[in-house]
Amino acid sequence: MMCCINMYVFISIILVLASRCEAEPDPHTIGGIFYKDAEEMKTALEVSAKLNNFSTSVKLVSKRGEILEISKYVCELAEEGVLGIIDGTGGRASENVQALCDMLEIPHVMVQHNDLYCKNWSLLNLFPSPDAYNMVLESLIINKEWRNFTILYVKGQSLLRVNELMHMGNDTYQYVVSVRELTGDDYRDVLIDAKHNGYTNFVVDCPSRNLEQLLLHAQQVGLMADEHSYIIVTPDLFTLDMDRYRYGGVNMTGFRLINLANTDKLYSFTQELGNEMLGEDSLDPEKIKTELLLIHDAVEVFAAALVKMKDLSVETKSLICENYDAWIYGSSLLNFMKTNKFEGITRTLIFDGMGQRTDVTFEILELTSAGNQTIGFWKDKELKMTRPLELDAEIKVETVLRNKTLKILISTTAPYGYIKNSADQLEGNDRYEGFTVDLIEKLSEILGFSYEFGIENSYGKIDKNTGKWDGMVEQLRDEKADLALCDFTMTAERQSGIDFSTPFMTLGIGILYKQPSKQPPEMFSFMAVFSKEVWYYMMLIQFWLGVVLIFVGRISNKEWQNPVPCVEQPEELSNQFSFANSVWLIIGSVMQQGSEIAPIALAPRLITSVWWFFTMVMVASYVGTLVAFLTVEKNVLPFNTVDELAKHKSISYGAKLPGSTEQFFAASTNPTYQMMYKKMTERNWLVNDNDVGVKRAETTTYAFFMESTSIEYYTERHCDLLQIGGLLDSKSYGIGMKKGSPYKRYIDDALLKLKEAGEIDKLKTIWWKEKRGGGKCGESNDEEQKQLGMKNMLGAFVVLGAGCLIGLFLSILDMLWGVFKRSVKYQTTFKYELVEELKFALRFSGSEKPVKRPPKTVDGSAEELAKAEGKDEVRSLKSVRSTDTHRTHRSHGSRHSSRSLSVAFARRREYS
Repeated sequence: MMCCINMYVFISIILVLASRCEAEPDPHTIGGIFYKDAEEMKTALEVSAKLNNFSTSVKLVSKRGEILEISKYVCELAEEGVLGIIDGTGGRASENVQALCDMLEIPHVMVQHNDLYCKNWSLLNLFPSPDAYNMVLESLIINKEWRNFTILYVKGQSLLRVNELMHMGNDTYQYVVSVRELTGDDYRDVLIDAKHNGYTNFVVDCPSRNLEQLLLHAQQVGLMADEHSYIIVTPDLFTLDMDRYRYGGVNMTGFRLINLANTDKLYSFTQELGNEMLGEDSLDPEKIKTELLLIHDAVEVFAAALVKMKDLSVETKSLICENYDAWIYGSSLLNFMKTNKFEGITRTLIFDGMGQRTDVTFEILELTSAGNQTIGFWKDKELKMTRPLELDAEIKVETVLRNKTLKILISTTAPYGYIKNSADQLEGNDRYEGFTVDLIEKLSEILGFSYEFGIENSYGKIDKNTGKWDGMVEQLRDEKADLALCDFTMTAERQSGIDFSTPFMTLGIGILYKQPSKQPPEMFSFMAVFSKEVWYYMMLIQFWLGVVLIFVGRISNKEWQNPVPCVEQPEELSNQFSFANSVWLIIGSVMQQGSEIAPIALAPRLITSVWWFFTMVMVASYVGTLVAFLTVEKNVLPFNTVDELAKHKSISYGAKLPGSTEQFFAASTNPTYQMMYKKMTERNWLVNDNDVGVKRAETTTYAFFMESTSIEYYTERHCDLLQIGGLLDSKSYGIGMKKGSPYKRYIDDALLKLKEAGEIDKLKTIWWKEKRGGGKCGESNDEEQKQLGMKNMLGAFVVLGAGCLIGLFLSILDMLWGVFKRSVKYQTTFKYELVEELKFALRFSGSEKPVKRPPKTVDGSAEELAKAEGKDEVRSLKSVRSTDTHRTHRSHGSRHSSRSLSVAFARRREYS
């Protein structure tokens, strides 16, 4: 019984295993034909088959064009009973594969553009069809508003994808379409010809393997600037390293099929592909070639079709090419593959009846300095632009020059450019130094470009007869150089041929001449200490101050003193402030000799003190400056202006020929300049080099016209040279570039930053005053001693004036107080005393006055006078009146006659 049970269990297990083997047949095999140098395509097929439970059989063709080898491999794959063949050969090889697959009824799947485009029912091409490309390219050109463009294609490449674009050149569209074929390994000749013809818009149709070389050659010939635009047909543009092109300002538009949003499938495929190809966890999806992505989608199309055919129990069959066998499921499988809409990692796959992918979705991208940016989509046979209104925040305008290599012209004119002195053999840019070399280095740090120098010492002049330029201007116009930087003057003539940057240095034309011989001081140089104005004011102030002292002395009571000290009660008082005494006091103070005149009252003393202070300041200033005027020998220039130079008969003059200074005189409408230019040319006074002109100016009586910056440079190194006069004009140095250069605005901005940061001034100081013998002469100490003018001495005059006014005020108060006391004492009116006092003071004559004036009475008898005099201890000899009551009595007199004095003394005794 137990044996029967065991036997039953064993039979059951056998039946289960047999049923499972029937349910899980061997995986189908997908065949692949690729070239030996396309190992990554083989790896992509194997990885994709593994992810979809297929096995693979891959044949690698030794080289292109081996049709018999390819035919043999197709037949071998047919004998192996493959589900279909994925073809990565292209061209006529694919045509041969197609013929055999058509006979064997094996699905033939292509993943590349087929130059021999034919519509065949047994073909399935996952690469976008030429019809799809023609539609999207035409719409894109219309959207870009190109009125003319050039089609560039590689020899041997068909023009199927751009066929409709060539039709845009007919009368219906009214576009100008040019076609250029790129042959061989060097495309530069064709590209240079396109550049000379002024082509700026290009549609490039070439295999991805040729694209990198084409872009490199286009950059080398200067077709990657702001004014150039490209549409690249291949969907592999952004799988290349575009860093060297992204900062050039070129507008480059391309297509992409990959759907980065399909994360699950994309991640699985890139992870497995990275492990197989590079041993890495994953690859950057954006860097994977389109054909590899299409191989993955082709395998998934096979898998999706088999799912649809699961009821048919599809079985593969070994086919013999010689027997013309055909696979019975082949046509059905291919039909399911064509009609099945499928979402792959290259977006939606939809095929027409001939297996062409005409309804395709393109992502349209544009190259910017921040990388590639999506600007739109081609979907449902319609162009939808989604360009952002604002560029990425990382995009900066100054990065347009980054990673570019510019040819820059410099000259070996000091201090702008030098050939380095070195014992070692120098090469490249290391051979040069100077102001412009350092300036270019500063600009390159900001804008990120590289550069190489070229020497050109002719700046550029136009031939009036032929209209042709020479020198730097010619090279810039012919695009043999990108920039020219030296002492490149911005003139109207040059600006008609080229563009200039914003000025980095402003200057003008000056006159360089040798130092004149020194002259000894003049005979009356001691008078030059003060200006004439100061001397005039000094004379006037002394006269005015003498008048003030007289007036103040006469109205100040304490200035009237007893002339005879032995007489205790004098009849008269004397005053020392006569005009002669006042002037003597003033002059003695100025000469620092003193005087016997000494003020007594407060007001005269105050005024005198202020005057002494004034004279102290004036004398100290005079003495301190006098030494310089007596010892310094002055430079006597033979001329001070260009007009004086023009009239000078013994001094020759000239400028550099050719140059902007010479052009200034040649084009001037000023009669003086015209006359001078005529003399320069007729008498051969023009020189060919600045150094020659400087040497002549240093050794002969020769005045050299040159730009002020150069004069500043030479006078730092030639101490016997100097600049005479001001500047004849105003002009600037700028960086030269071709007309319409795309670099101008970026260089302008960079120069402005350097100027604001003071970097250009620092470079100028280094190369003018420090390096290459700079600073040899130092600062000049031979400046002419300046006279002391009123603006220097005004303070002393103000103090003197203020002191005099205060003194006048105090003396008036003193006078009023004295008038008041006398009016009370003598019982007269204040007005009467004041009027009498002013009359006496303003008479400015007489240095003596009576002690008392007679009172104003009706009876003028001697008796009354005696009574009045008896009341006063001091009697005036001048107050005696005559007995004649009709005679007018004087109040003030200078002296009496001997008779009057006798009468006065007699009456005095009588009164006693």
